[in-house]
Amino acid sequence: MKNTITTKLLILIVLFLGTSALVYGMKQPDTFEGKTALNEQLLNIPDYPTTHKIALNKDALRMLKLDDYLFADYQGPTGKVNLYIGYYYTAAKAYASHSPLVCYPSQGWKIDSGPTAGILNIPPSTIHYEEITTSLGEKKELVLFWYQSRLQTATQIYKNKINMGYNKLVHNDQQHGFVRVAVPFAGADQNDARTRATEFIKNFYPKFVHFILN
Repeated sequence: MKNTITTKLLILIVLFLGTSALVYGMKQPDTFEGKTALNEQLLNIPDYPTTHKIALNKDALRMLKLDDYLFADYQGPTGKVNLYIGYYYTAAKAYASHSPLVCYPSQGWKIDSGPTAGILNIPPSTIHYEEITTSLGEKKELVLFWYQSRLQTATQIYKNKINMGYNKLVHNDQQHGFVRVAVPFAGADQNDARTRATEFIKNFYPKFVHFILN
């Protein structure tokens, strides 16, 4: 019985390594010809005009190895929302994204709570995300984030790599990214901040899906 289990595990390992070599060993251009840039595609979101585009510095661009990105503030009906999307066209950059659990503390922010898993349904899509609250002095933010591979979402990078492998084999598509929505809040307004974040996601996500598929 033990030998049978060992044999099955070895077969699975060989299949996984073979699939990984096939998926991640194939090169793809760093840009898609004719594809609209993220900061153009998501410039105008219903009910959320862009108020400030934020440029990443050279060190951040070099560290994140971005093919495209969006970093901007939006003004919604009930307050400010910040959106960051780091985007990649090749599976070779699967580990380039950085979770807020890493980058926020490195910039002096404190993780006050979380991460807590959540699900947001935007038919026909389902977003699996994680939520944290952070603080820097008097500033507080509620942050929702996830990994995106084509139309699939995940909260863990290993799951995102599995999704990327599937999309490469089935759809011949290596596109993937990291999405972060941050909402400032004060006092006991965390629930209001969560509502503000999810309402914004409901408005921007269909346009993001359009960007991915076109």
